[in-house]
Amino acid sequence: MIRWLLALVGVLGVAAFAARRPAVASAGDMGGLVFAPWSEVPGSGAAMPDEPDQQTNFFEDVMVAINPTTYAPAAVPPDVAQINRRAFLDMIAWAEGTTGDDGYRTLFGGGKFDSFADHPRIYVPFRNTSSSAAGRYQILARTWDGLRAKLGLPDFGPDSQDAAALELIRERGALNDVDAGRVSAAIAKVAKVWASLPGAGYSQPERSLMALMGVYQQAGGNLA
Repeated sequence: MIRWLLALVGVLGVAAFAARRPAVASAGDMGGLVFAPWSEVPGSGAAMPDEPDQQTNFFEDVMVAINPTTYAPAAVPPDVAQINRRAFLDMIAWAEGTTGDDGYRTLFGGGKFDSFADHPRIYVPFRNTSSSAAGRYQILARTWDGLRAKLGLPDFGPDSQDAAALELIRERGALNDVDAGRVSAAIAKVAKVWASLPGAGYSQPERSLMALMGVYQQAGGNLA
């Protein structure tokens, strides 16, 4: 019975992964994820059916749930956990190239959008591809829609972007690692969310673990 259930979980997980897997990304050095032929992009504000989702799929949810490291306690005071969260978010912003004053308004490629009312849903062309990645954490439009509904976020402002990024980290089972300062473990778990992280595997430039650790510590983060 257990084997049958595990087999069923595996089949469903593979199906979910296949349905949500990203298109092949092209090389770039702008941060964010680059997907889908530009010829298929219907225009600013339109949905991109082939754009991936940075949230976890069913199979990934199962893997996170059965991974014992997901539940490893942080064992640090709340104020230290908050400092580590902020430093980790600053590290991601550095990796994605959005550390400037307008980081929360940054589009893929470095352009800016004006309104925080909602995700800008602007698909920026790059070679033969495009990306809707936006904000300090380069969140894709499809991903934002899921996070906004899940968390009840009112807008795409800085506080909402921070909350969305932390939820993406939590979904990967890495939030306790972040709180505790287990930075290398957390980076490994969230690599598929941000193309600039080592091990992301999107054929885009990736920051080194050593550089990321240095930025994290410079931002005030504590290492376990």
